[in-house]
Amino acid sequence: MQIPGHLNKVVKLNRLRARLDPLDDFELWFWATMMSGTHAVNAALHRCGVTDPVEAYAMQPGVYLVPQPDGRLVPKFGALGDVLHVGRPVIEAPVPEDVAQMMHAMERIEEHRDPCVREGCKPTPEIIDACAQAHGQCMAVLNRLCPLDLCPLE
Repeated sequence: MQIPGHLNKVVKLNRLRARLDPLDDFELWFWATMMSGTHAVNAALHRCGVTDPVEAYAMQPGVYLVPQPDGRLVPKFGALGDVLHVGRPVIEAPVPEDVAQMMHAMERIEEHRDPCVREGCKPTPEIIDACAQAHGQCMAVLNRLCPLDLCPLE
């Protein structure tokens, strides 16, 4: 995905997050948080030249849905463009310190995914605060690298 596409998704997901109650709507709030942060990391990685933005959509590590002239999306193998989650796939190139901090923040969010979304652990205000703080750190770095207020919504 290209940087403007990632930024557009961040803006839309953050607007959705703001309408949700983090405790009552935890699963939706969490997925919006995680997806927003992942798009932020991808935009930052592209901006810093660590990964290449591509006109394709990551679906599995190394596999992308590539738009065709007739509008179809066709799965194809490709070099690293977007990460699906931090560490999936692993980035072999050096990552600037501020982007590495974003990735660590995303790991702090994602550590709650399986227990709270898949294994039935009830989210607590402390978990929500930890996820919100980590997400805020991602957004702060993203805004320094790619100001969201310059992002035109599609």
